[in-house]
Amino acid sequence: MKILNLYCSITGNTKKVALQIEKTVKSLGMMEVTTIEVTKDSDPNAFDLLDFDFIFMGSGVYTWLPPQVMIDFCRAMLKKHVDRGDVKSCAPRIDKKRAVTYSTFGGPHTGVNEAIFAPKFLGQLLDHLGFEIIAEWLIEGQFNSKNEFYRRFNTEGRMGNITGRPDENDLQRVANWVTGVLKV
Repeated sequence: MKILNLYCSITGNTKKVALQIEKTVKSLGMMEVTTIEVTKDSDPNAFDLLDFDFIFMGSGVYTWLPPQVMIDFCRAMLKKHVDRGDVKSCAPRIDKKRAVTYSTFGGPHTGVNEAIFAPKFLGQLLDHLGFEIIAEWLIEGQFNSKNEFYRRFNTEGRMGNITGRPDENDLQRVANWVTGVLKV
């Protein structure tokens, strides 16, 4: 199975999760994993999503959605696939093409409700291409900001004390999820 581990990490939280995904996939053996971090310089023509059997796609949450760099990347990737004719009417499923989308989040104001749209946004690109989205994961993450105003959300927000998250327990949970979805 050929796996793509595609992620965007502004503060490092999502990168921790992406590296745990890569580590877990490699530990399972017999699967090829390609890990790509999306940045403002990423080229959607550098690879083809349809070359992969399974995609993990993740980002942090910023005002309920992925960061702008990931939104722009997804739009450019969708345009490429529309222009090539890969996006079909009614988005028919492609046999054995599966994906998981995920987001790291802090949720200081309304908790997990602040995060639920980001993995859904990411999934739409893959769903349009015919991938079956088998899971959407939400992983708590601390605010990594130099600004004290935002750092106080690590202890004052609706999620309780999220300092140091994602932590080892969160990453072990991710490893368990990865093992579970890849063994199905």
